[in-house]
Amino acid sequence: MGVKAISPVIATLILIAIAVIAGVFVLRQFILLSTTSGQQNAIEIQDAVLYRTLKDISLPNGTTFTQMTVTLQISVKNIGQRVVTLTNITVDDNAVKGFTQVSLNPGQVYSGTFDVLVGGEYRFVYNPAWDSGTEHIVKVFYQVLGQPNIQSETTKATVQ
Repeated sequence: MGVKAISPVIATLILIAIAVIAGVFVLRQFILLSTTSGQQNAIEIQDAVLYRTLKDISLPNGTTFTQMTVTLQISVKNIGQRVVTLTNITVDDNAVKGFTQVSLNPGQVYSGTFDVLVGGEYRFVYNPAWDSGTEHIVKVFYQVLGQPNIQSETTKATVQ
């Protein structure tokens, strides 16, 4: 019989090549899965409502204007498996007033009330864009522990 076997050196090289290909495949799958899980939402905006109050102001010169104040009431839940830090809240791309960063453990809910527009001397006179029933975009910016990027969750809030 003239059949020869593969030399041990060639067999070793073939096994190494198969192991490298399998290792690259496993690494690729791991990176793909970790990237996908990092893009999943870690928070849920459970409730976001805007409240508007109007107040008539009389000036010493006899003119009157309507002063408007808008506040946001919001509840956010950490639905992920890691600690999440809420970094900012905006309404129509304007940061709410009085918000400070807060960390949420998995399953924890955060609720707060923040000024969006604060009536002041001659500021924020009546604006029909904030009439009852109008919708505005609320964004909650957050960072998941161990991930460098800031993510956001968006919802619409209706003025009451």
